[in-house]
Amino acid sequence: MQNLVKAEFRKIFTINLWWALLIPVAVLSFGAGWLGTAAGSVGNLQDAMTQPLPVALLTVSMSTNFSTIFAALFGALAVAGEHRNKSISTTYLTGNPRGAVLAAKLVAYTGMGVLYGLVNVICASLGGLVGAGVDGFGNPGDWLAVGGAGLLAMVLWTLLGVGFGALVANSLLAIISLLAYKFVFETMVSTLLVGSANTVQPFLPVAAGNGIVGNVAVPVFIEAVAGPSQVAAPREVFEVLHLFFGGSFEHPWWASVTTFIGYVVVFILGGWLVSRTRDVT
Repeated sequence: MQNLVKAEFRKIFTINLWWALLIPVAVLSFGAGWLGTAAGSVGNLQDAMTQPLPVALLTVSMSTNFSTIFAALFGALAVAGEHRNKSISTTYLTGNPRGAVLAAKLVAYTGMGVLYGLVNVICASLGGLVGAGVDGFGNPGDWLAVGGAGLLAMVLWTLLGVGFGALVANSLLAIISLLAYKFVFETMVSTLLVGSANTVQPFLPVAAGNGIVGNVAVPVFIEAVAGPSQVAAPREVFEVLHLFFGGSFEHPWWASVTTFIGYVVVFILGGWLVSRTRDVT
């Protein structure tokens, strides 16, 4: 297994894909961290309050929820890319059984997911520092909680991509499907479920993935504004913040994590079952 994992890292760093997708993560995270601190009603609220607010924590959530698509695409090409390049036959022959190959990819891409997560959190924090200053991060514990959630979200999206890529084994289909679902299809589904969105929507894949960070960052921000009880904050405030920064009203972060892990496991198991019997040339 150790040799298989080393081989996967060699494949990753031999081609330019890993940094080609990492660059937009860094740029997008910094931009969201900077510009998000003055976005709409959040910026107005910041101006109206006489105390500093942890607006930079919200932008870490927003940047994460934008950037995870790059981690998912990177993970999807772990297997689908080898099918496109016709190198999957050699991989399976030298790494038999096929389950061991998938396991090695999961280990290697977990490490890459950590790298993507660190770049995202650091760049988003630097952007937030430029936009809101040191006071925009609250206390160090809050920053660690939101940053840790962002790191976890990036790793899980990477692993979901690996499983999905193994399932479809077509790089173009994997890329189009992930982009279309994350930015189009689930939005349409959520719109159709307006009446029951509060009970169904948080359990959809993208909503659950976004909630990993959003359901940590938004309550921290509300507590800074309304106090520990959060009684003074109406539901509408939560819903507006969740709309922009991810998560769902009264939906705990651990529920989002559990739900999304379920999707990750389903795709990995599906990819493993299909790859066991798939013909390769």
